[in-house]
Amino acid sequence: MEQRISMTTLAVPDVAEARRFFEEGLGWTVNAAPSPEVVFFQIVGSVFSLYSRDALANEIGREVTQETTGAMTLAWNARSKAEVDEMFAKAVSAGAAPVKHPEKAFWGGYSSYVEVPGGHLLEIAHNPFWAIEEDGSITLPPAQ
Repeated sequence: MEQRISMTTLAVPDVAEARRFFEEGLGWTVNAAPSPEVVFFQIVGSVFSLYSRDALANEIGREVTQETTGAMTLAWNARSKAEVDEMFAKAVSAGAAPVKHPEKAFWGGYSSYVEVPGGHLLEIAHNPFWAIEEDGSITLPPAQ
């Protein structure tokens, strides 16, 4: 198997609310919405989707947990500390709940967290050790 993830899906209780947050609040572009239960966004190198919890449970044939924090987070990396501050404010004004305001992180970067509609955590951070390409993709330094 190639070392890649093709799609990341968030199970949310209200797809329309989560879609509004990403589309109208953050300015992302919806690439497909085949039903009211699912929305797809093309992101650099993969796909990001919102899926209703009930529809996802029906598709996979088992209950989907109501828990949304603690086991996984999403991250959006900025090119600077100032961009972290700007995007944190934009996310909060778009309806995200602030969890951790931007601050210097123990690992040497600058990091914050918001809870997006649906309850999932989004880290908004600047990592000075990772290169962000013009297209938004990240290039990790070689392992030492």
